[in-house]
Amino acid sequence: MVGVGPDGEDSILARVSIVNHFGKCIYDKYVKPTEMVTDYRTAVSGIRPKDIKDGVPFTVAQKDVAEILKGRILVGHALHNDLKILLLDHPKKRSVIRSGINLSNRK
Repeated sequence: MVGVGPDGEDSILARVSIVNHFGKCIYDKYVKPTEMVTDYRTAVSGIRPKDIKDGVPFTVAQKDVAEILKGRILVGHALHNDLKILLLDHPKKRSVIRSGINLSNRK
């Protein structure tokens, strides 16, 4: 997410990345901003102006994500924030909130 508004305090979508249960990236798109960006939050987001200049429209990303999530179990941290920024809903019974990172497979 990037910041909009006078002090960049409000957030809008700038990138959507989704991985499958194997950790393989199945969707990764930059999203064209719907408002003037006042804080790219590059140190945290990694987003630069050139990244989102030619991004997909918000409605395209929203539709793509909704289609990918349909009928799937969603696993992640603070998923409500991600769904909220996409203006999407997902059944709570099909969501698993993870607050930790499993490092046991890392070498």
